[in-house]
Amino acid sequence: MSGKYLSQEELAVWQRLQTVTEMLRREVGRGLRDDADLSEAEFTVLAHLVEAGGAARPSDCAQSIGWESSRLAHQLGRMERRGLIVRTPEADGDGRASTVALTAEGRSAHRRAVGPHLSAAKRWFADALTPAQLAALAEVLSAFEDNAARAATKEIS
Repeated sequence: MSGKYLSQEELAVWQRLQTVTEMLRREVGRGLRDDADLSEAEFTVLAHLVEAGGAARPSDCAQSIGWESSRLAHQLGRMERRGLIVRTPEADGDGRASTVALTAEGRSAHRRAVGPHLSAAKRWFADALTPAQLAALAEVLSAFEDNAARAATKEIS
């Protein structure tokens, strides 16, 4: 794991990870579109808002789901036009900050999507793994998160 470039083995595994990740997103996303008429991005935002109690500041939302603020702003505009969310100025602020809130249609779309989304995740993800493989994957994902935190700290320094 030293050096500037990937070894042949690292490159092969990296490419497989990219391919498999894209396949999982495509298959799970297909269910969101077919069953709830939502994109994966819309579902991600709706799920965050549900977890946040129905409303959140855009900056908190972006940080929680790991998106750049500009990406979230564009997504929120599309979702607002579809009637899934509303943006309102914060009542106790100076008018610059806003809150994003679910609409009744947004809540309904999220409810329609949750069951099919979880079923697709079970079929395409969990059913492929033994309990030992799932535990090993959880450990690998923790290593990625730890590495990302270390890298972010180095960028800030």
